[in-house]
Amino acid sequence: MMTSCEDHNFPCQNPDYGDFDKIAATELAKPIAANVLVNESEFCMMIPVNEDWVIGDLNHSLFLKTLRGQSGLYHLWVDYEACGDHGTHTMVCAYVGKGPPENRVASHIKTKWPRSSFLYATFTPMENRLAKYYEQLFLDTYNFHLNKSENSGEKTLYAVWDSERYIIGTHANEVSGLSKMQDFDYW
Repeated sequence: MMTSCEDHNFPCQNPDYGDFDKIAATELAKPIAANVLVNESEFCMMIPVNEDWVIGDLNHSLFLKTLRGQSGLYHLWVDYEACGDHGTHTMVCAYVGKGPPENRVASHIKTKWPRSSFLYATFTPMENRLAKYYEQLFLDTYNFHLNKSENSGEKTLYAVWDSERYIIGTHANEVSGLSKMQDFDYW
């Protein structure tokens, strides 16, 4: 019997980042593997973009506030497919960027992100010059639907997350600590 990922032909275990990692290893003294940047990033959250889906004050601004004052590399993701056989969620990257994520992601939500789609974001803090390098390497290797310029890559960038990373994310406690909601009456 075939697993759902085999039956539907999508990567739910160990996507291949070989091309990206090979170039980074050639050009950098201490490269960060693509797997670390997209599957093990310090920040990973579902961010509400449609006001109809917001509960109380848990809007995108509150989720992004946990990133205030930071700068680095971020990716914006859409849900691609779930594999119940392996307990994973395969994501497709729609955008890669660098800089302060609180302001940049908020701007992308207003100008680029469709209100009918859930937004998942990952972020890895790093110095601006290094973030620019990784952003360009991703653009040279992968095709991102929402990156219009400098995007010569042709492959699809997949991430594979377990259910906890997908559903809860990495900063749920920080976000709830910023919320003013005290009970269900605040909904």
